[in-house]
Amino acid sequence: MKLRPSFARPAMTFPEARTLTPNFTNASSLPEKNSSIALGVPGPISQWRTDSLFDYDVFPSSIIRYEAEWKTEGRQMRVGDIILQRAMIPPLIGFGLCLEFAVRISRLIEEDKRLGFAYETLTGHAERGISEFYFEEREGSLYFTIHTHSEPGHWTSRLGKHIATLPYQAWCTRRALNHVKTRFHQSNPAS
Repeated sequence: MKLRPSFARPAMTFPEARTLTPNFTNASSLPEKNSSIALGVPGPISQWRTDSLFDYDVFPSSIIRYEAEWKTEGRQMRVGDIILQRAMIPPLIGFGLCLEFAVRISRLIEEDKRLGFAYETLTGHAERGISEFYFEEREGSLYFTIHTHSEPGHWTSRLGKHIATLPYQAWCTRRALNHVKTRFHQSNPAS
């Protein structure tokens, strides 16, 4: 994890991030969280545009700015791709500091009733574990879900775990759910 002024250019590069290893051993032993939001539309998933999710347009830019390897190379997401993340502290555009870290796409979710991806956190990340982001059809309706097996992974995030880290993570999750719902409806104006 690198701490930098929010206006500074990213210091980490894709080649540097590719050398990093996951910062956990067994994700299933980490605390599990599942958060969903109803999108207010019927299934199936295939009738809706979902490309904003695969552009990693999950978090508002006031929380995280990012650079995705597949977008830089002008192609689609694939397993092994790196996302360089810059988390804003406090979450205000253009102010404060940012924490830089990287994640790696570990799985593409392409099932009949679920569509999305998962990533694993890499050495130096403020969290450790796996996060899944997917659209899901349940009982004929469409939802967006964030499913994680994770915990604070850096000594600084473990230090204030109950006072700051976990409440901030819950706040970011709620913002991400609402952001994806908004982007989904912008991409599907007839919804």
